[in-house]
Amino acid sequence: MTDPAAGTPDPTRVDGGEEPSTVDAPVRWSGSATVPAASEKQAWWSRRRPAPEHTDWATIPAVDPWEGEDTPVDPFPAVPQMPETHLPPTRLEQPPPTRLEPPPAAKPPKISKKERKARERAARELESARARMADQRQTPVNRLAVQPRPAQPRPGQPRPGQPRSGLPAPPPWVSREPQRPLPPAPRKRRRWGRRFALLSLFGLVCCCGGPIAWFQFPAARQHPVSATLPQTFADLNRRDDNASQRAVERLADELRATDAGTDGAFAGVYGDNRGKRVTLFGVTGFRFNPGTDARTQLETLSSDLKLSGVQKFDLGELGAHEFCGIGRVDGTAVVVCAWADHGSMATVLLTRRSLDDSAELVGRLRDAVLSPG
Repeated sequence: MTDPAAGTPDPTRVDGGEEPSTVDAPVRWSGSATVPAASEKQAWWSRRRPAPEHTDWATIPAVDPWEGEDTPVDPFPAVPQMPETHLPPTRLEQPPPTRLEPPPAAKPPKISKKERKARERAARELESARARMADQRQTPVNRLAVQPRPAQPRPGQPRPGQPRSGLPAPPPWVSREPQRPLPPAPRKRRRWGRRFALLSLFGLVCCCGGPIAWFQFPAARQHPVSATLPQTFADLNRRDDNASQRAVERLADELRATDAGTDGAFAGVYGDNRGKRVTLFGVTGFRFNPGTDARTQLETLSSDLKLSGVQKFDLGELGAHEFCGIGRVDGTAVVVCAWADHGSMATVLLTRRSLDDSAELVGRLRDAVLSPG
C-alpha cells in the first residue's frame, strides 16, 4: 500500500469522526528475516548417536467405555454354530465315447494265377474296345470333291432360274425392293375353361360314380363270397351225427342231378330239442341270372318233393332272390326254400315251421353263412 500523494486527503479517514478506522493496515515491512535462536554445539563424535525417542504427549490412553457397568444377560441363548459339512465332489464323469470304429476291411480273396491272367486279358480287351469306339466317334473329315465353278452366262443372257424377258438383269449392287412383312400368325386360343370342365367332370364321375356303381351293381358286392357254417344259429344247434350226414348227402345227390355245381359246396343240419330241423346245402360261384337259377332249382325238386304253393319272398337286397314252397318228404310236411344271388345258391329244408317263418329264417341264415371274400 502506498501513501497518498501530497495534498490529497486519505480516502479511509473521516475528518472529525469519533470512530476509529476499520481498515486493517499491514505492519510495515522492514525487509529483514527472523533470526533463529542459537543452539548448543555438539561434538562431532556425538552426532552419530541415535536421538532419543520423542514422547508423544498427545496420545490418549485407552479407556474402557463399559467400565463400572453391569454385564448384560441375554435371555435367549445364541444359535449354535452349524458344524462344517463336507459336500460330495462335483466331478462330472466323462461320457462313454461315441465313436464307432469301422470293422477292419476284408482282405481281397486270393485268386489263382489262371484267373488273374483271364482278368488281365478281359481288361485289355475292354480298353481296346473303348479305344475303337472313341475313334469311331471322331468327326469324319470332309472328303467331298471340289466342285467346278459354274460357267458365267454371256452378256445379255438371263441367269439360270430367271424368266426370259426383254429387260436386262439388274446389276448385283442394286438393292432389292423391300418386301411387305407377313402378318403375325394368329394367337392360339387357350382352352383352359373347356379342359378344366372336362377334368372336373371326370373327377366327379370317379369320386361319386364308383360308390354309386358299387351300391347299384349287386354283382360287385355279392361276388366273390365264402361260406362258413356257424356252430349255433338262433335257437338251433349244428348236428354232426350219422343221420344228419345221410340227410345232407341225400339232398346233395338230388342237387347234383340238377347240374347245380359243387364248386365251394357247403352243407349242414341244425336242430333243437323240440324236433325242429333245418337242412342246408349250397354252392358258391358267379351266377349271371340268379332269379332264374333259384326258380329252376325248385322246379327240378318239385316232382320228388311234391312242391306246391311256391311263392317269392323279398330278401331286402338287390340281385338276391328267394322262393319257398310246401312239400312232403317220407310223409312229413316240410318247407323247401331256395335262395340265389350273383355269388351263391342254396336249398334249405325246414320242418315244423310255417311258410312265412321259414322264409324269414332262411334270409337270416344266408346273412350268417355268407361273407365277402
